[in-house]
Order: sequence, then structure tokens, then C-alpha cells
Amino acid sequence: MSVFFVYRCALAASLLALAFGTAHAAEPAPSPSPSAAPAPSPSPSVEPREIGRVSTSDRRVEPLGTTSRPTFVVDREQIEAYGARSVADALQDVPGLNVTSYGPFGSGTFYGIRGTTSSEQTLVLVDGVPVTDPTTGGVELGQLSTVGVSRIEVVESGASTLYGTSAVGGVINVITSVPRGVYLAASDGSFADRDLRVGAGDGRIGLSYERHVVTDAYPYPAFNYGPGSCAYGTVQPCTFAAGSRSNAYADQSAARLALDLPLDARWTVRAQANLASIGIGVPGQLGSLTPGDSQAEASNGAQLELERVSGASTYSLSASGAQQRQTSYDTLYSNGESDVYWGRGQLSLKDAIAGSRSDAVVGIDLSRQSGVFAFPSSPNYATPGATPIPAYGLGAAESQSAAYVQLGTSPLQGTRLTAGLRAERDAPQGSTLAPSLGGTARFGTFRLAGNIGESFRVPTLQDLYYPGYSNPNLVPEKSSNSDVTLAYEGRAADLSVGWFGRSGSNFIVLDPTTYIPFNAQRARTGGIAVTASSHEVAGLVASVSYTDVYEALDVTSGLRLPFSPVGSATVALSHPFGRDRFAFGLRYGIVGSDGQDASNVTPPLTSTYDAWSSLDAYVRYKLAPGAILSLRGYNLGNEQSAPFFGYPALGRRFAVEFATR
Repeated sequence: MSVFFVYRCALAASLLALAFGTAHAAEPAPSPSPSAAPAPSPSPSVEPREIGRVSTSDRRVEPLGTTSRPTFVVDREQIEAYGARSVADALQDVPGLNVTSYGPFGSGTFYGIRGTTSSEQTLVLVDGVPVTDPTTGGVELGQLSTVGVSRIEVVESGASTLYGTSAVGGVINVITSVPRGVYLAASDGSFADRDLRVGAGDGRIGLSYERHVVTDAYPYPAFNYGPGSCAYGTVQPCTFAAGSRSNAYADQSAARLALDLPLDARWTVRAQANLASIGIGVPGQLGSLTPGDSQAEASNGAQLELERVSGASTYSLSASGAQQRQTSYDTLYSNGESDVYWGRGQLSLKDAIAGSRSDAVVGIDLSRQSGVFAFPSSPNYATPGATPIPAYGLGAAESQSAAYVQLGTSPLQGTRLTAGLRAERDAPQGSTLAPSLGGTARFGTFRLAGNIGESFRVPTLQDLYYPGYSNPNLVPEKSSNSDVTLAYEGRAADLSVGWFGRSGSNFIVLDPTTYIPFNAQRARTGGIAVTASSHEVAGLVASVSYTDVYEALDVTSGLRLPFSPVGSATVALSHPFGRDRFAFGLRYGIVGSDGQDASNVTPPLTSTYDAWSSLDAYVRYKLAPGAILSLRGYNLGNEQSAPFFGYPALGRRFAVEFATR
């Protein structure tokens, strides 16, 4: 008898028991509003600490100590301390989260939580609404601006019960807010990296705007991978001479209009509209440079939410829509533009119920997304002298409809048990169930939390329909997730030690010869996460984290999974603003090899560059109550690495900023 058969039986019994307990709960206490601000972080510590209240873990506002899912928060202070211009920058220090970029600002970014092997296995939300590109299944976090962002919540556990497809490793929720007063920040840095941000509002309605321009013509050293040949390069042996990166520019504008307006004691309306555009150079891999490749994107979206608080229940109805056009072209060898268009709409209805010893979250999600691939005329290389292939295009769409419920109860003081189930239909793939069980128990200053559940990811439009490189017979990936965390919350410091594991089947992988996706991979991961942070002592805060993914096995091939570094760690020390005018911070992060180099170089491989470390620091000084001067340094050790094979990272760089907060 398998553990998950027993688990399913236990889940069914738990749902019945919890439903009975909910129906006979004592007089409920009012549910907190989802717009409630989280408890402020005691300092802009580099290490994101678990804080008082979150809204993502159980899809409702709640004290963090009652949720079983490990959750970390990057607040506004932390974003401003190191000048994080993109969400990818802001997430660099989150324990267990691997964020790796192909280059500087604007470049493509990979992200994975606790051993997930593709960005498509982590769900990204903005204010609780998915913003995933339906054509690729990912989000360009390196291009997602932090303008107007109040905090970012990261849930590091399978969350398909509440959020559906793609929440295999967890959820990243970017939460925005309405500005209060007038805000201005302007910075200038190495490689002509310039940024201007403004914001104005009264807490009910406000506007935020950013303009970010960078040339990114930066030097890089020689990379000598060894006498073996490059599997995807053109240099024999696998050696790249020192040079200067070109065509890595980025030019971005982003604006967000936000509204948070109480209509009366019970009703609140929230809305936001955002516009963004970016143009970037695509320099290509060393050895196969693309000096003329460029890409432009224009996106917009809007969201409207109505919320009604009535006794123990908080009802919310939200509608959202987004669309994007991406254009790729080569200014040197142009045959025309390649375009990708996509659009997404979602309607969600949710009821969060809070009783004295029980709670429930019940909801319905309906969404539809579509994409269009358009290609220019191109030469027919297969037949010399043949008529060129004419321009063509292809459109496709898919939809989701889902109902979910998660019930919670507190049978004993300091404990909470949850059981949830989601039924989702993804047309045309079919239907999927995602159950989960979780619980927390507090023993004085110790807290034990655990979670077990099933998650899934449906194929993307690109997986199913991209001309010549798709497979319409793909089925959804499925995973079983489990984690347990023991946390100590003391007077001087907090410490947590956790274990996590995941096993899955039907993972979608690319055939290395045809580049056509297929369901083949079976995978198993396991790891340990340790975090510790001190409370403020003599104006200083120290923190450390370490994640060890000791197992990341492709069961099909017996090889280690890609993009799964065995170890990563961060050590930080900060002095936040207090009575003095000075604030400073120092952090050192290190990430082990993820196997990128070994998979791209034929043996013998004598040197690797896919492991990296970085020493960053900042000093901030209050010139006046509304004027702050900041000096920031990144990669101060000037370590030269290439986290992705053939894509050199930036070396040492500096930035100076003037801001009103």
C-alpha cells in the first residue's frame, strides 16, 4: 500500500471532519481584510525574514505562524536598500530560490524553488493574479519592474491546491500598493546604467513610473573550459578569448496606476492598470554572437477587485486581463520580424471564512489565454535554389476552470490542521485533482510545520503548437511534494531547519536532437534548508541561510537534473536607519555549479564557470528628512563567471542614487 494511497484516504476523512467542525464552529471573529499591511520588518536585513502576516500561503491574510507552507517576504525596505530595479534582483537573497540570469538588466532569467528544474514550475503572480506568459509558461523576472511594489511573498512548497497549474515548486507573489505622498529617486551607475523613478498618491489613488536605460557594454575575461569541444559553440577547443560584451543594451519604461478605495464600512474596491515597454539587445552566446539581434516588448494589464467583509466572511470578486506583443528582428541580416502575441483573462470568486477555531477558503477560478506566432519569409536551406518559405502564422488558445476548497481547524491551543482539494479542467488537456494536507504546532518558542500535497503543470501553447517544434500529445506533469520545518523564535534570534522532497512524472523535456518536447522524465529531489537571523543588537542585524539540494535525480537517465546547484548560501550584516543618519549593509552570496558547463562541453572538462559568488554592499546617508544619498557596489570581488554556458556575467560595478525615501 503506497504512502499516497494512505494520504488520499486520510485527506478524505480530514475533509469530512473539518467540514463538520466548520459547520459547528463557535461564534466567528471578523476576518482581517486582505488589504491589511504586513507587520513591518524590523530592518532592511539582506536575508528576507519570515514576518507577521502574509496573504499568499493560504490565499488569505493570516499570521505567518498558522500556515504550514514556508514563506519568505522581501519588503520595500529591502528592495530600496540594495536598489533592486527588477523582481529578479529583489529575489537574489531568498533562501531556497535559485535566480540566474543570462546577463545584465533586461536579460532572460531562470528561476526555480528548492530544486525545480524549469521556470515553468514556479507560478508568478502580481497581486494574486497569474502573469505567466501562456506561450512559454514563464515570466521575465529580469524585466518585471519593482516600481509600485510594496513587498514580494515567496511560498516554497507545492501550491496547486490553491493556485492550480505551474505551482509545482511554489509561488512568487508581487504585491503592489498605492503611493502616499510624492517619491523621487534617480541613480547613475557603471556601464551607463541610469534609472529614474517617481511616484505620487494619497493612499487611495496613485501613480508610479520608472524609466531605466543601460548600455551594458562591459568587458569579460577569457573562458577556457578545457580541451573538449563545445557542444553548441564554434570554437575548437572550447576556449573563448577575452573581449567586451556588446548589443546587451536595455531601454525600459513602466507605469502603474493603483486604486484602493473603501466605499463604506464593508465594501472596498481595488484596481490597477499597468503599462510597460522594453527594448533589448540579444548578444548571443560567445562563439556564436548575434550583434544585430534585438527584441522589443509592449505589455499592458488591468485588474479590478471588489471585496465585501460581512461578519466572519470576506468575499472577493476579481477580474483581470493582460496582453503582450513581442517582436524579434535582426538589424544586420533581416528577413523581417518574428512576432508573438498573447492575451490572458481571468475571473476569480473567493470566500475566506474565519471562525474562533476553524477557517475555510473556497473559490472558483476561470481563465482563458491565447497566443499567436507569426514568422517572416525565410530561405529554404533544405533545398538550395528553392523558393523561399513564405511568411506564416499560427494561433492557439486554451482555458482553465477550477474550484477549490481548503479547510482549517485548531483542535488544540497552538495547533492548526488544513486539508484542501482543487479540481481543475485545462482544455484541451483534461482534468486534474490536486489534494493537500498541512499542519502547524507550537511548543513554547518552537514551531513545527509540515505539508504534503500534489501539484501539476499543463503544457504551454509553445509546447503544444509551436510550428515544427511542438507535440500535441503532451500530458500534464505531476508531482508529489512534502516538507517539514522546525523553527525556533527566540528573544535574540530566529532559527529554522527544514527538509523538502519532491517526486514527479511525465516531466516535459526537449529531445536534444529534434528540440521537440515529450513526456519522459521522472524526477526526484530532496534537500535541507537552514536559516538564521538575529534581532537588532546595537543597531546591527546579522543573518545566514544555506540550502542543500542533496538529491536532484533524473530517474529516467540516472543523471542529476539541470539547473539544480547542490549548495547555495548567503551571509549578511546590516545597520538600518535608526537614530543615526547612516545605514549600511553587506552581503555575500555563493551558488554552486548547476551542471551547465558539463552539459555543454564534451569531456574532458577542466574548468567550470557556472558556479558564482558575489559580495555586495551599500551605504546610505540622510542629507535631510526627505533626502537620502546612497552608494552601492555589486560583485565587489570582481568575480568573472558565466552562470549560463557562454553568457558572461557583469563584473564589479557601482551606482549612486539620490532619493526622497
